[in-house]
Amino acid sequence: MISLEDLILAPLYLFVIIGIAHLVKSNNINKYPEYKYFVKGLWFKIIGVIAFVSIYLFYYGGGDTVTYFLGAKALGNLLLHDFSKGFAILFNTGSYENSISSFNYETGFPPYHYFKDKNTFLICRLSAPLYILGSKSFLITSFLTSVFSYVGVWKFYRLVNILYPGNSKIFAYIILFMPSLIFWGGGIMKDSYMLGATCWITYSFYHVLITRKKIFWNFCFLILNVVMILNCKPYILISLFPGFLIWVNNSYLKNIKNSIVRVLVFPALFLIFIGSGVLIFNSISGSMGVYGSLDGAIKKAQITQDDLLREWHYGGNNYKLDRIDGSISGLLSSAPLAIFTAFFRPLPWEIGSPTMVLSAIENTILILFVLYYLIRIGPFRFFRITFNDPFLVYCLVFSLFFAFGVGIAGTNFGALVRYKIPLMPFFFSFVYIVRRKSIK
Repeated sequence: MISLEDLILAPLYLFVIIGIAHLVKSNNINKYPEYKYFVKGLWFKIIGVIAFVSIYLFYYGGGDTVTYFLGAKALGNLLLHDFSKGFAILFNTGSYENSISSFNYETGFPPYHYFKDKNTFLICRLSAPLYILGSKSFLITSFLTSVFSYVGVWKFYRLVNILYPGNSKIFAYIILFMPSLIFWGGGIMKDSYMLGATCWITYSFYHVLITRKKIFWNFCFLILNVVMILNCKPYILISLFPGFLIWVNNSYLKNIKNSIVRVLVFPALFLIFIGSGVLIFNSISGSMGVYGSLDGAIKKAQITQDDLLREWHYGGNNYKLDRIDGSISGLLSSAPLAIFTAFFRPLPWEIGSPTMVLSAIENTILILFVLYYLIRIGPFRFFRITFNDPFLVYCLVFSLFFAFGVGIAGTNFGALVRYKIPLMPFFFSFVYIVRRKSIK
């Protein structure tokens, strides 16, 4: 997968990528001091993707990232060979050319089990232009994928610095330099794209609906990232949606200074935002596939749970939760353990492979800090600080919903450490911000 040509071209691409990063930093650092971490964060991301590629190629001997690249390679070659056919497949149009038969031996064929699953093949579609831009190199395409992921993560980092200035160094450690985010959020994988898109959506949502500034471009990126998640992992949108509604509602209420007026207005605002949320959800539920209904989501969770138990494919690093029986009561009874699992596991004694070591270390640190903060602050004050800040409520609600979904459906630690990375910048930031506000 990595040739001599790749090793020659890779430094040249890195020179261009880092050069552009330095230019972005120099244009912004006088106005936004946190840009002093922009190039450092990107370097960490690049080092992370090199480690990721090395482990998958030389330790695992392949894996999903290679399969995604082969799909992107076939589509990229098709775009260069016959643009109309490539365009039809790239944008998943209703054209007859959007078919496996459009490929030939000259372009190569994408893995059929990926092509027939539109949610999975989206990663190949997103990576195909990067494959062309990256001189058809697996390593360079991985670099460019990590850059997209980094831009999204950087947007979230910028947002927390806007909301809570003076903490750029700590935020850099828990968002930009977090080992799991660097390693799992960089390669040609669903996780890289979904991490970047989830963080970017939050930044764009804030500017479009909270501050109502720089609306045009942020609205465009908001829609693009929503479409990306909708066509890859719709359950992330389901996890984001309740937090968005609460964030908007609480932010508008906080702008009303008179407490009597605020109490009178609250029911109307609540009904407006809930009603709008229901209408929006109903309008996109048809695009969510099985996630468009509760029964479909439960069925999908059952299938995922069964799939991850296949040791021959995912290894034997399984954890045990109650089997999903298809009932709401069954799901709710499993919620506490599922959420704890997604937040804090694998624990050190549950490490089953070298790639789980970093996650176990992070989880141990996180659980110790959360327990320490709860004891020092006190549960009552902890939640009072949280519910007085709309952004903290948003981070907590998203983290809980997402952790529940990932924890209940997953049964394999190897998959869990990848699946849960979109919640990590939100939950780590949440814990730190509560602690800082309690000190003040």
